[in-house]
Amino acid sequence: MLSEKEMKLRVKEEASADPDRFFPTQKMREIGLERKRCVKCGTWFWSSDPEREVCGEPACEGGYSFIGKKNCEHKMDFIEVWKRFSDLMERRGYTPIKRYPSISRWNPTSEFTLASITDFQPYVVRGAVKPPANPLVVPQTCMRFNDVDNVGITGRHNTGFIMIGQHAFVPEEEFDQPRYFEDIHAWMIDGMGIPLKDIVYHEDAWAGGGNFGCSLEFFSKGLEIGNQVYTMYERQGDELSGLDIRVLDMGMGQERPAWFSHGTPTSYEPNFPTVMEKLFSIAGISSAGEEKKILKDFLPYSGLLNMEEVDDIRDVWSEIADNIGVEVRTLKESVLRHAALYSIADHSRTLLFALTDGGLPSNSGGGYNLRLIYRRAMDFIKRYGWDLDISDVCEWHADYLVPQYPEMRESMVEVREILDHEMEKYISTTEKAVSTVKRLRKDQERGKRIGLEKLMVLYDSKGISPDLLKDYGLEIDVPSDFYRRVSDMHEQEDQKARTQRDFKLDLGDLPETEIL
Repeated sequence: MLSEKEMKLRVKEEASADPDRFFPTQKMREIGLERKRCVKCGTWFWSSDPEREVCGEPACEGGYSFIGKKNCEHKMDFIEVWKRFSDLMERRGYTPIKRYPSISRWNPTSEFTLASITDFQPYVVRGAVKPPANPLVVPQTCMRFNDVDNVGITGRHNTGFIMIGQHAFVPEEEFDQPRYFEDIHAWMIDGMGIPLKDIVYHEDAWAGGGNFGCSLEFFSKGLEIGNQVYTMYERQGDELSGLDIRVLDMGMGQERPAWFSHGTPTSYEPNFPTVMEKLFSIAGISSAGEEKKILKDFLPYSGLLNMEEVDDIRDVWSEIADNIGVEVRTLKESVLRHAALYSIADHSRTLLFALTDGGLPSNSGGGYNLRLIYRRAMDFIKRYGWDLDISDVCEWHADYLVPQYPEMRESMVEVREILDHEMEKYISTTEKAVSTVKRLRKDQERGKRIGLEKLMVLYDSKGISPDLLKDYGLEIDVPSDFYRRVSDMHEQEDQKARTQRDFKLDLGDLPETEIL
């Protein structure tokens, strides 16, 4: 059977071979865009800049070129982004709705809400259930754990984030693709105030929850701001069949416009403003000094360190170090110290979202991912000796989020109780791990090697992190995507353990359920 990636590529190739059929090309040409092909990666894109030869991807663009600059007319922090977006879209005929929980109990394909469209999968997308409004916009709390190792490094990755969704669910003959594109383009031009020449639209395809569609990703100065998907297919084995309705699925991280409009070194400062200020103060990191200078020089290249997109991350570190004129070791020490703080900020907000919505850290299912990011944050705190309490960091987030999500503040008593219990388990696990680590060190002295599989099992079953092993002098080779691999391994084991059962119950003469 073809993988989802292979099916997605099939949709992308089909759409790019016949763009007038799949994309709102007439509207795009009306606003002054021209179709081109990237000289580096071959992707088709649209731009008004006659001299542009590359698409907006950081790898083709040479990194981020928006950092430290004024990139758009309207400067917005995290809270202001949703307010400004929802006001604009409401004027254009969309209904803003409240978010769904980040724990997607209604969706049999996923434990977490992975995107705003997850709110409406599978039943609304299939046309079986009407959406709460049509068209609509929503500030959806989402969680993804496949990028754990990128958090804090690239400047843009999060485990928990807000995906602002722009959605419509209509029959094919009512699907107004030019209008939907014009609406999101209005956000870029009027809502954010980005000059037309600085906007790039990528032709691509999207897949999720068994659904597929062509898409337009919108970039500016190396940063992907969002992705408008025109969902039209449902998977049936290795074939794609048309959906009964057409679905507009635009997803834009609320964090992206805030970052872009501020031009800060990373996305974390404008999106966690009060939290980062307190974390930097506790860690004793000032805005001056050699370390900050190194970080400032590094961050335009940070997008190149995406663990999923490079073959050898060590080569990328070396290339960046050469470009900014520092030793690789010095570069990594400075970057990883800051990345630890950013990860603590990110992981604590994700925990706040999940625990508020009824999630619990555990050793199975989605709860394993919550335990993983909690312990990863605690490992950072322990490694650098910072006087930090994760519960306090969660509360700082909750205070900042009150205008958009007051429920976060209201849940803090329960959140603290859960995290206090998790702290006890973390301390107990760490204490038990010491004797195992000492035994492993003796084994290594006798010539026994600790391979990747052993490292993953140690972390998964005993909570022994690679850093703990290094602290005790063990020589180990840790892949840059270690935490993603552990998460994937655990998820695969959970999937094997799950079974699908069809229950047939004799309901006798009971009447059919009535819809209220």
